[in-house]
Amino acid sequence: MAVKTKAIKKQAKKLANKAVAKGGKAVKNAVKGISKAAGPKAKEIKKAVVKAAKPKVKALKKKAAKLQDQAGKQIAKGVKTAKKALKETLEASSDQLAKAAKKL
Repeated sequence: MAVKTKAIKKQAKKLANKAVAKGGKAVKNAVKGISKAAGPKAKEIKKAVVKAAKPKVKALKKKAAKLQDQAGKQIAKGVKTAKKALKETLEASSDQLAKAAKKL
């Protein structure tokens, strides 16, 4: 009787392994089928998202360009002020040198 039990257990184990393998294949096939079916819908959703985001992206680009322009104007203003200060300093120095030369 012990021999029969071993054989039955062995056979049951083989059947269980085959069932698991078939189940795994079925799951893989199901996943494949679902992904194929969902592919076009996913593309459609991506397009909708891009379409919905376009105005926001456009507005952000416009805002960035505006800020960049303002920054450029501020830099130009700073450079102009610095040039003016340098010019005044040089003029003052030349005046001082002229006065010093007259005294000599």
